[in-house]
Amino acid sequence: MFSKRTCKIMLLALLVYLLLITFTTLSIIKSEMKPTVTAEDFIYMFTIVQPFGFFDSLSTYMSLLIFPVIGSFTSIFVKNNNELSNIIQRIGYNNFLKKAASQAFLMGVTFSVISEIYRIILINWNYAPITFTEKSFYLFQSKNSFSNNSFIQLLLFMATAAVGWGIFSVFIFACGLYVKKNAIFLISGEFIGLILLLLPTLYAMINPFLLAVANIVEIPTLVAPGLINMGSQGAPGGIMITWVACALLYAFSAWILMTLWKKKAIANELKGK
Repeated sequence: MFSKRTCKIMLLALLVYLLLITFTTLSIIKSEMKPTVTAEDFIYMFTIVQPFGFFDSLSTYMSLLIFPVIGSFTSIFVKNNNELSNIIQRIGYNNFLKKAASQAFLMGVTFSVISEIYRIILINWNYAPITFTEKSFYLFQSKNSFSNNSFIQLLLFMATAAVGWGIFSVFIFACGLYVKKNAIFLISGEFIGLILLLLPTLYAMINPFLLAVANIVEIPTLVAPGLINMGSQGAPGGIMITWVACALLYAFSAWILMTLWKKKAIANELKGK
């Protein structure tokens, strides 16, 4: 599916990210270390070391930089290379978009799952053993938890975050179709991601309706559900409904962008451009 060179680049990016996770997670563990550990400590540490978690802003920036573009940078490079543009015409625009979107989604999900499993290993070895409580007081205090059962919470968070990163990767690919400079596309995930984090913060304070909208459209809702909520407001309709609404919004937006790009590309081809 990917060339050997592309696979090497992906592997290198993953190793760099895992190295970053090692540094940031161990640093947070050191600062939070206690003489004794409880059953709550594992899920607590797992939550705070996440991208968009309270302590790990560096991981957030690197996740936005790597995850959304790693699966589609070759497709965008092919699109932007005039000498290779006939490849897209030969295989067909629909096939190109389906293959590129599938690769972007797959790599977004894969990078997320691997990084989460690695965090679990680091926490288990260096902070607190993997223990689960049926009714977690820490999760009960949160306005945006999938469940008070820490095992169910862990599984649902990992699943929704992985799918969220996959959808966001497809969305960034769709946006990248309109970007003609490869270098700009490589930073588009972080640029767009930060806009989708900061912009809702600005209009959320205008009125309660926009506050609810902000809690649905902000990027953490998609890729880190429950970690950030605007105005201390719980997820509208519950965290799962909010995540589904957010996922559908980004997926539909990506589909619209790809459809419009295909129509424009076909029109330009017929005009001989």
